[in-house]
Amino acid sequence: MLSPVKKEDVRYIKMDITPFGINYIHRSHPWTALWWSAALPGFGHMHLGAYIRGLMFMIGEILINLEGHLNLAIFYTFTGNFEKANHVLNERWSLFYAGIWVFALYDVWRLTIEMNGICELEEAQEKRFFKRMSISPLSITKLDQGNPLLAAFFSAVMGGAGQIYNGQFIKGFILVGWVMTVNYYAQINHLISKFISGKEIYLQSINWQWLLFFPSIFVFCIWDSYVSAVEINKLLVEEQRYHFGKKKGFHVVSEERSYPMYLLGTSKQGTNLELIVNSLKTHGLNKYEIIFLDRLNNAKKEIGDSICKSDGISNFNGAMCGAIVLMLFGTMWGGPLIPGGPVAIGLTGFVLGGILGYIIDRYAVGWVRAKLNRDPIKGSNPVDGQVLILVKTVNKDQYDYIKRMFSEKNIVFVGEIEQEALQALVS
Repeated sequence: MLSPVKKEDVRYIKMDITPFGINYIHRSHPWTALWWSAALPGFGHMHLGAYIRGLMFMIGEILINLEGHLNLAIFYTFTGNFEKANHVLNERWSLFYAGIWVFALYDVWRLTIEMNGICELEEAQEKRFFKRMSISPLSITKLDQGNPLLAAFFSAVMGGAGQIYNGQFIKGFILVGWVMTVNYYAQINHLISKFISGKEIYLQSINWQWLLFFPSIFVFCIWDSYVSAVEINKLLVEEQRYHFGKKKGFHVVSEERSYPMYLLGTSKQGTNLELIVNSLKTHGLNKYEIIFLDRLNNAKKEIGDSICKSDGISNFNGAMCGAIVLMLFGTMWGGPLIPGGPVAIGLTGFVLGGILGYIIDRYAVGWVRAKLNRDPIKGSNPVDGQVLILVKTVNKDQYDYIKRMFSEKNIVFVGEIEQEALQALVS
């Protein structure tokens, strides 16, 4: 077992936990961060963990956009009213937008490449720093497995809630405040209420300047909460492998024939695994091994390809890109079509865009990547997090206890093997 490693003991760290939440660095594809910074400057930085820098870009973008009436000019342009678009655009402010937009793209591209390099250097260190939890009067924050789909659902209901669920409090509250501000000034809840009740939505009463912020923030919150949950789950897998994986050597079985029996079970990595180890030690069962299981060959692609992976090139990214584009256009073009169009067509665009983006990314772009031999970033694919637990029991009481504990801890009981058979196997 490894002795605790302090941050001062290593040159590079990958993660830390404070009362303000979990922050970490991870491998990511530069084009992914570039896309979100193009959608709204600051989003790419927020996802990468550079919260202050991202917040400054977001504030600058919002102020310049509002003063220059940029969203309003975009709305009139895409609805064919070019004269009005020219009339509302304030060039004194809007031309600043190009500067902040271009610099945000450059900065997030550079930051992503630097972080990928730091990840490689951090993983190559003999000693690595991991932290499981932080307790203070402000909060209790811990590294634990979460459900990415649940995080995405929370962010769909209330933008930023998924990030808070993941333990990323600073980012979560920034996004909650941003979503509430956009919602208030764009009167989104009012529009949704009218749409559900079947009342007519008058287009002239819609604040398009604020409403056009909503598609980008809505989709980003969903995407980021899902991806962050995946990355935090991977951090837990790495931490446990580092913590338990240094326990080398197979325990030699005694020659005594007093009921030696080995029980095998499989489990997912998580806090449950550590509770199992603690229970074994508490009951004096020190003859155990934890074997980490990896899939060595993924010749048969999973459904969704890399949709469950957050880094490299993921089909989930393609789905979210399509969703944000069609939701934006659906919001702008839906008004004249039906009552409640900005809401109904906008949400329809979100769903259809997600499906279309996924199909294009999985088949069309995937075919191009295959021809160009472009694979996700090496070393960044998450492991499955499955372990095989092998426990030695020397009497019936221990045997019964292990089987009962497996059942209580949701360990899948694989089987049992006697000492002679095990010795024959390893000899």
